[in-house]
Amino acid sequence: MGLLHSPLARLGVPLLIFLVFAAGYHPLLASLSPYLNLLYAAPFYLLFTALLLSHLFKSARVGMTVVILLISYTVILTRLQSPLTDGTTYLEYVLLVVLLPINLLYIRITRDRKLTSLYGLLFFAAMALEIGWGALLVMQYGELATWLYQHPVFVRTPAFSPLPLLLIVMLLIALCMAAIRVLHKNSVDDHATFIALTCTSVTVIFFDMAYVSSFSFAIAGLLLIANQVAFSHQLAFLDGLTAIPSRRALQDELKHLGRRHTIAMLDVDHFKRFNDTYGHETGDDVLKLVASLLSQCEGGASAFRYGGEEFTLLFKGKTTDQCLPFLDALREDIAQYPLVLREENRPTNPSEGKQKRGQKKDSATVHVTVSIGFADASQASQPDEVLQLADQALYKAKQAGRNCIRGSE
Repeated sequence: MGLLHSPLARLGVPLLIFLVFAAGYHPLLASLSPYLNLLYAAPFYLLFTALLLSHLFKSARVGMTVVILLISYTVILTRLQSPLTDGTTYLEYVLLVVLLPINLLYIRITRDRKLTSLYGLLFFAAMALEIGWGALLVMQYGELATWLYQHPVFVRTPAFSPLPLLLIVMLLIALCMAAIRVLHKNSVDDHATFIALTCTSVTVIFFDMAYVSSFSFAIAGLLLIANQVAFSHQLAFLDGLTAIPSRRALQDELKHLGRRHTIAMLDVDHFKRFNDTYGHETGDDVLKLVASLLSQCEGGASAFRYGGEEFTLLFKGKTTDQCLPFLDALREDIAQYPLVLREENRPTNPSEGKQKRGQKKDSATVHVTVSIGFADASQASQPDEVLQLADQALYKAKQAGRNCIRGSE
């Protein structure tokens, strides 16, 4: 997994950008003073671009997140530009703060369906009902604004933020929940939720700062566009099952190799028979296991899924003699690793599965082996030719009885 796709990068980049924004806020505002109308409009342009990309890449949850940000920014521009002590402004401000994290986190537990599907229409209908309910509440119970502003439960520190401390804590809890999801799952959807919560938290906590919403939502738009570009790169260059670089990434890497390199081709022995015996889910587990062990191969190797049960290891700046010990150690590690078989009667109900996790049981295990063929740049002038030689050496390893290594002659 590349550095930019790592969970820490996906958490750190938005936080770093907002820290830089906070540090350079006043000079930035002064330099953009001739372009304030453009600053107001920038979040709309950027967020609509992110929405279009989410539709193209079928990222419905990201699209819903963008829609919520667009609605929120519109509410801020049209309803929250007067002082918070005027009329019902404070009530609308608090409603926005409460509903935003609830909606953003709720999206994460819903099914990922297209925005143009029936489910997408239900989402838009729910948003319309929520806006209508909020407008009705403001019209009928506008006096709540004074109560919220004066009630001791909603204590504030005006020198820091107009937002009650209770709601600041709520936002921080929501941010922590989103951050944990990114660290645990590291999906583009979770990253989008974290971006949106960071943007909206900065906006509502520092609401007294001039143009803070325009800056924050513009940054959110840029980050969500980057999120979708990274997602497209992930689709193109990372294998969806094993999460290691794909054959396309290998082909791109071969274009930039130096004069010294070694390429190894690996094949899981008797994989079709294994699949037929234990099922495709267990077969997938085998591929994930092999990919994981390949990623840990020493010697500076880069692992790729070539296709099916075939994998490729690329050693830059090394000859076959230098790589052979690493390849042999890898072959032994794979052969000795006990793979726990999936139970045939695995519970499908999450609660039943939770109950069974604490029970001791003797799980059946199996072992898989791999055949490896390798070649280096001294045997061919082009990386593609080295790859072909490694593939031919792999065929020799399989003919020699499998679970062995053969080099190109």
